[in-house]
Amino acid sequence: MSDHQLKARWGQPLTGIISTASFLLIALITWFILSSPHGIFKNYEHPMLEFLAWMILFGAWQHIVFGNWPFEKLKPVTRGIVMIGVNIIGTYVIIYGVFQSFLGKLILPLWSVEALVAQGISIEHAREYVGGAITMFVLMGFVTYTFWSILFKKWPWGGKLTQPALGLAEWSLTTVITLLAYGALIFPFYVSVVLKQPLAAAAPWWGIIDGVPHLNYVIGIWEWMVVYLFMTANVWSGKPFHLVKKQPWSGLVAIISIIVMAYVTVKILMFGMGAVWGAVDPKASDGPASLAWRYYNTATLAGFTLFPFLIWNHYFDNWPQKWGSVVGWFVRTGIVGVLAVAQFFIYYSVCLPLLGLKPEYSNHANKPLVWLFWAIIPLLFNDWFMSKVPFYKSTAEHVDVVESKTTSSSH
Repeated sequence: MSDHQLKARWGQPLTGIISTASFLLIALITWFILSSPHGIFKNYEHPMLEFLAWMILFGAWQHIVFGNWPFEKLKPVTRGIVMIGVNIIGTYVIIYGVFQSFLGKLILPLWSVEALVAQGISIEHAREYVGGAITMFVLMGFVTYTFWSILFKKWPWGGKLTQPALGLAEWSLTTVITLLAYGALIFPFYVSVVLKQPLAAAAPWWGIIDGVPHLNYVIGIWEWMVVYLFMTANVWSGKPFHLVKKQPWSGLVAIISIIVMAYVTVKILMFGMGAVWGAVDPKASDGPASLAWRYYNTATLAGFTLFPFLIWNHYFDNWPQKWGSVVGWFVRTGIVGVLAVAQFFIYYSVCLPLLGLKPEYSNHANKPLVWLFWAIIPLLFNDWFMSKVPFYKSTAEHVDVVESKTTSSSH
């Protein structure tokens, strides 16, 4: 059901406020049960980070690539229950069946805890390496599995194929692209640092660009690519890339622009962190003095925009819409930026009592991306799978009734 057939149940901004409070409450309760170091099961950071990431990517397959097939005709609540169940089961099978038990043992030990332990790596380090390597596959996939739908509008199959053929064609192409991206941008770092294979032990190739061979350099730029890609689909409404009318040129211009914007954003943020915290300490391995931490922090800062732009687009109706497309574009972007900054300061102020995490700028003690992924899942699944029920109501039935009355009276 398209957003044009949905109406905010309590008007705006009340519907947006109630939605925001509801999603955050759901996230906080489930976080305490499953993940918080002060909670019940205490699964922070691994395996929750890779599981959360895969839930989002699998959900993108379900909704963006396959259009909710084969459950698209179910009622919203039923569809949501079924598709969330499929999502959780599918995520488990992919991580522990496909990656850890099959691919990790037969092809790439980096994806299997057992395989790394068999090579003499401690189980604690093995879990960290494998969790990171699997999560990095998802990070690549956030762009590579979705950009074809968002930027290329499923070209050349859109309008020619139906589901599931359309989804399979797109998924097959984007899987190849994902594997190429992973092999080029993730594998060189892990294989040299973790596996220490002689033939692959040279510094990752991207070190020649800015002299930073660490993986966090890639993570920072790629996470901002994720943000700008989904900003395009959400608060930007495809603008300004809509000016290029024909595919594949529109998609090519958009993806190149997003890569450039992400790179420039990371360099600006690095300059800003240098102004705030001073020069990098080459000996520092964590915290604001560490170059690796600063690049990871650029990804974290990107993560703080996720909830604001998603909630603003889906549950505040992407206000404003009547100020003109150009003015609205800048106003919405500014709102997202302000909300992201506010969320940054709020997070570090309340993360200890609410999330059980120490309020430190440290990848060892506190990785905000785990919570930031967690917080958007209820929002995404409600929008993707449940047509925003109960926060929105369908106007399709009302329209049908009015049309039928009009038709009968004309006779």
